[in-house]
Amino acid sequence: MTQIAKILLVVMWFLIVTVSPGWSIEVGEPLPDFAIQTFDGSRLSRATLVGKPMLLIFWNTWCPYCMEELPKINRVAEKFGSRGLAVLAINTGINDSESKARAHWEKSGYVFPSGFDHYFEITTAFGVRGVPTIFLVDPKGVVRYKQAVLPGDMEDRFKQLSLN
Repeated sequence: MTQIAKILLVVMWFLIVTVSPGWSIEVGEPLPDFAIQTFDGSRLSRATLVGKPMLLIFWNTWCPYCMEELPKINRVAEKFGSRGLAVLAINTGINDSESKARAHWEKSGYVFPSGFDHYFEITTAFGVRGVPTIFLVDPKGVVRYKQAVLPGDMEDRFKQLSLN
């Protein structure tokens, strides 16, 4: 993809997101369908993840807040992954490259998967307006939390998610 095409995609994504007030997945709404190939070659989708509680984070390598949240999410994945929590990170691809994102991921040694949103399709479907954006989702695929930071009461939230 040429540099001009990438710039046009970013501008189009920006206009769609900023001109469409309120157009995003919010608490109480179901997750949109999505599928992504992770850096380790697996293919994950809404269909493969539904049925268990989920934590999703949209991130970029240039985002300092993402770099603060990802290690915290890794600790959550270590603690709750064996108890059924599915964790997935999605690099939005905005002003980032797959090779840079993959290198960061491999260097960091996170225990949960991540993939790269090549054409902003997943990022757009979720209506992500900034990074990081963190979603906690119940086993039925309904968003129960959406913020830029992890909740401080993750133990309680995990129990609540597991009961739904």
